Amino acid sequence: LLSFVSTWALAAEGVVQTVGHGQINWSTSEITATGSGAPSLKAPNVAVARLGAERAAKMDAFRNILEAVKGARVSGSTSVENLMSESPEMRSQVQGVVRNFKVVDTKYYSDGGVDVIVSVPLTGVLFDSIVKTTGSKKAVGEPTAVTGVVIQAKGLKVQPALAPIIQDADGNDIFSAAFVDPEVARKQGVVGYATSLDAALKDARVTGKPMVLKAEKLAEPGSSNLVLSPTDATKLKN
Repeated sequence: LLSFVSTWALAAEGVVQTVGHGQINWSTSEITATGSGAPSLKAPNVAVARLGAERAAKMDAFRNILEAVKGARVSGSTSVENLMSESPEMRSQVQGVVRNFKVVDTKYYSDGGVDVIVSVPLTGVLFDSIVKTTGSKKAVGEPTAVTGVVIQAKGLKVQPALAPIIQDADGNDIFSAAFVDPEVARKQGVVGYATSLDAALKDARVTGKPMVLKAEKLAEPGSSNLVLSPTDATKLKN
């Protein structure tokens, strides 16, 4: 169970999920958070006080962005926090990656306080630290002219995730991280998220002649996994 508040919504900048004091933008595959630091009243001068405030802000930002990473779904109803609690090795890897966050902006205030906005990509090393199943299965369908797949899930309240699973009506996995080449997954993730069909069709990963399918339902309430109709399931299998 997650111990923090998590909400998500469709925004102008994409599918955005708010977790604590951080945000996950599932459309741009980026996590951001803000940290705040106050100046020490015991500092010998303004410069030292501001330096201390900036250091405190970065520490606060690390805590906040780590909280956001923990709140990210991996698949189904499993979060990064769930996996970190089960694997000390993963916990150490994720914390190490997040600690190397990028400072996007720094704001200085007249009272000596400092805010920093930091970011970490969901792709690359962080993705590798969390999703361990990429490339473990081979697709069996014949090559086609289809350049990608877009699955409409409007109205299903699907939860965005790093590695969702697409299933048929019998619960068989048709698509998952296991079918994705590890290097491709590392660079761009397993899936992308868009706020509209038009935006999805313009996504670089499917541009050309994508197949458009529609999800019938969630694999379970509150899940990130989708179930296709028998007809669409057959299309995707092929």
